[in-house]
Amino acid sequence: MIGDLRIKIPIIQGAMGVMVSTAVLASAVANYGGAGTIASVGLGYGTEENETNFVKASREGLEKEIRQAKELTQGIVGVNVMVALDNYEDLARTTVREKSDFIVSGAGLPLKLPEFTDGTSIKLIPIVSSARAAALITRVWRKRYNRLPDAIVVEGPLAGGHLGFKFEDLDTSYAPFL
Repeated sequence: MIGDLRIKIPIIQGAMGVMVSTAVLASAVANYGGAGTIASVGLGYGTEENETNFVKASREGLEKEIRQAKELTQGIVGVNVMVALDNYEDLARTTVREKSDFIVSGAGLPLKLPEFTDGTSIKLIPIVSSARAAALITRVWRKRYNRLPDAIVVEGPLAGGHLGFKFEDLDTSYAPFL
């Protein structure tokens, strides 16, 4: 369960950016009972519009992917929007407008995310690398927006390089590449 969303198979597909986790992959996961995730980064890449208006190309690419996913599945599909993106707010608001089921947000602390989703039922799932980050997000969201995360993703050093721990916090027997 993520809020009132019931996922038949307890799998949330991770978002892989720049045209990997698109509507086709996300809807396939959703069709099998998991939660599919569209990666919002790089969706306008390769278009002429991207060369002249990156923000617009990204927004239109995301709109296209969300709409296509809705055509391909009745299942649960959300969007990953990275805080580190210059167009973070625009992509988050686009995700809400297109009525995605959830937003997963990391690559920074998504402290303002509830502001972009106010008045909607979209589920919010921050990505953190520590209990301290989770506590900070929870505290800020509760105080500013009277909102709590619907779920939290905790990523460690093997999570695609986005988040991690200090070297001394690693269990090197689990990470043989160190």
